[in-house]
Amino acid sequence: MSTQQLPGFALISPGVTDAPKNLIGSQVRRRRVRKGWTQEVLARKLQLRGWNISRDSLASLELQRRRVPDCELLYLARVLGVRLEDLFPKNLPLNKIGSQFQAGGKLAIFPTRAEQ
Repeated sequence: MSTQQLPGFALISPGVTDAPKNLIGSQVRRRRVRKGWTQEVLARKLQLRGWNISRDSLASLELQRRRVPDCELLYLARVLGVRLEDLFPKNLPLNKIGSQFQAGGKLAIFPTRAEQ
């Protein structure tokens, strides 16, 4: 799949072959690595705060292979010690990414039948 590279950030993390399902995966990984945490450590810290997430699910999130509900954004921001906006790419040109998160002309908020 070809993706458009924009200065300052990548829309798709390395290793992702499908359209991304979230915008925050690479930032979560960057923040986790900056703290010196493995995926297992971050998953455990999230579990201690009340979110039952596995290391595999966290890996899928970081690789942008799964969607991220708003409540999960709150957990991630609090455990990583950042603001919600810090989880998103900086200077994000919305007109360049909109089509990647749309299905059939409608915003893909809920899983499509194919994803269920």
